[in-house]
Amino acid sequence: MKTSAKGQVPAWLRLDNAAKIYPAARTKGWMPMFRVSLTFVMDIDRDKMDQALKTTLKRLPLFGYRLRRGLFWYYFERQDSQPMVEEDARNPMLPFRLTGRHSFMLRLRCHKRRVALEVFHALTDGFGATTFLLTLAAEYLFLVTGHRIPPGGMVLDTRDKPSQEEWTDSFPRYARKLTHPRKEQTAWQLKGYKEAPGFLRVVTGELPTQQLLDLARSRGTTVNTLLSALLLQALLEQKDSSRRGRKKPVKLSLPVNLRRFYPSLTLRNFSFYVNVPAHSGHGLEDLDAMIKYISHYMGLETMEARLNARFSANVKAEQNPLLKVAPLFIKSLFLKLMYRATGERYVTSTMTNLGQVNLPPEMLPHVLRMNLVLGPAQKTPLSAAVISACGKTCVSFSKTMRDTGVERAFFTALVKLGIPVYITSN
Repeated sequence: MKTSAKGQVPAWLRLDNAAKIYPAARTKGWMPMFRVSLTFVMDIDRDKMDQALKTTLKRLPLFGYRLRRGLFWYYFERQDSQPMVEEDARNPMLPFRLTGRHSFMLRLRCHKRRVALEVFHALTDGFGATTFLLTLAAEYLFLVTGHRIPPGGMVLDTRDKPSQEEWTDSFPRYARKLTHPRKEQTAWQLKGYKEAPGFLRVVTGELPTQQLLDLARSRGTTVNTLLSALLLQALLEQKDSSRRGRKKPVKLSLPVNLRRFYPSLTLRNFSFYVNVPAHSGHGLEDLDAMIKYISHYMGLETMEARLNARFSANVKAEQNPLLKVAPLFIKSLFLKLMYRATGERYVTSTMTNLGQVNLPPEMLPHVLRMNLVLGPAQKTPLSAAVISACGKTCVSFSKTMRDTGVERAFFTALVKLGIPVYITSN
């Protein structure tokens, strides 16, 4: 969307390339969401948080849009109002209204010392949401203490003007002509007794970041690869105890932040994924072998040229002339059927890792921890999310099934490797 050099905020925006499937895929009782939260050392002053939200939305206006239906595509419409700060007492990530007046694509919730941002995935990804939450937290601390947190990293200065780069769709900007079509084998799926409708079970393990980092280095790998290896092993163990789908691989989907490869400043969706397959009986029950396997597989699949060819295929599909002129109701039906047919068939589980979030030194004394939770998927009953901040790494499993085998095996393996784990659950 064109804007002036002064950073004038557009009245409406097209959805980014990754976002277009989400409005069509949602159902009455489900929508693709995620949640990032921050816990202060003191209880939250709700009035000051509401004031901080008002200021933060002026600096980051992308988060003040609502979803609207157009003739050919959904689009985002700018609003002058702001969402209410809610009590964070009910189940996390219940679906909320998106398209009415004064509806937003986010929900801000507070409870005692915790502030949580729940986001409809069409609006942004984990990087964008965390940037918004940390900027909000810094503004809140300024109102409470009278001392301004210096901007840096994912904390922006609320006195600056909005930047057009922050709401740019980076997918078509960096897409090239060479494309790589998606051809994958379907994955083995977890099955089990379901939780009550509308209830999302969240099991979080809190780990000391430095000990985890030392363990990863002793194995010659990264924290992300180590945790991915342990989760893949736990999933394989679960599959081996089942009699279903013996020939299908377990597949762990690992999102990749494309900002690592391109100089993008966007706060919209700009990530892709790699689905790592694993079969039983290939020696991957050995942790070092699994680490080596994932390292080599990800090394190949996250080459810039390969990632570019894959997301360029999605950009090319969006530019199909027939798709462009099809009315929205036909597009939505097609995208919904496509998502149901293929969206989660290629994945057993997902683990997303936001990595180390470095807070400004002036902010550290006021913050205890951060947490990241993925919302429920339609068919995949278990997902994991990782975030490190304030010397703590939180690994959160979000589940719609009652069986605890996967997360129990995962955390038990960490304890056997010498990592203390403090577990909480809702």
